[in-house]
Amino acid sequence: EAARWLLKPTVAKPFARKMGLSAQVIERTYKLVAERVPVAFDPHSAVTLRAIEAAHKLKANCIIRADWIKPISKRNPGQRTAYLMLTLNSVDQANQALKGLTLANRRVLVRREIEEPKRCARCQRYDRHFARECTAPHDICANCAGAHPTRDCGVADDPNRFHCANCNEKGHAAWDRSCPVLRAKVRLGVHQKADSGFRFFVTNAPETWISEEDELARAPPPPTVWSQIRHHFNTSESGPAATQSRLDTFLDIPEQSVPAIPLA
Repeated sequence: EAARWLLKPTVAKPFARKMGLSAQVIERTYKLVAERVPVAFDPHSAVTLRAIEAAHKLKANCIIRADWIKPISKRNPGQRTAYLMLTLNSVDQANQALKGLTLANRRVLVRREIEEPKRCARCQRYDRHFARECTAPHDICANCAGAHPTRDCGVADDPNRFHCANCNEKGHAAWDRSCPVLRAKVRLGVHQKADSGFRFFVTNAPETWISEEDELARAPPPPTVWSQIRHHFNTSESGPAATQSRLDTFLDIPEQSVPAIPLA
């Protein structure tokens, strides 16, 4: 409640002025990832975002930004879906969106963003510093791990000659998300978060207290082949022979005559 009061325009400006010239009151945002969204979706259309809010009973203007995670220029030929980043201004609205959204007439999975550690553009290390603060004696190339700036790399167009400066393995660059060093850093960061292991942003609402493991345990078992085809059979018949006959008919297997077994 205090945070919401502080964000009011009539309160935020005087508060920041009292705190000093460099003080700013910034509203917290909540980032979500929508998976496999049809590429026909227009994330920059305000009309589209307002329609999504109305269709899912979200508060108006709670979605303040939507962006494709991968640049459109880097999509594969014929690609039909892509990952979308949604930024919301309310934790309650973000938790509501985490239950799933329909985008471009397709129901898509929505999850919380997994924050990746920042990589220095000069030494390529994940040591929580940026290039302007880097103390390395020289630049390290993000593509081939050579002692030169990445912009001067001569193998940028040849992935077979990439060499990672972090894990010292050939075949991928330092910026590759499959790098084992990056994956280990991400896992460590996730485990260190207080609300790791929860599907929702944890609030005072009890429904956000359920961990992902508990939610998975409560989920119904996946459907079996039999559960999906049993309704094709007539329940009035019974017995193994009748069931086998109906199964053969459903699978379009011709009937085979069973040879008589002579009695001794």
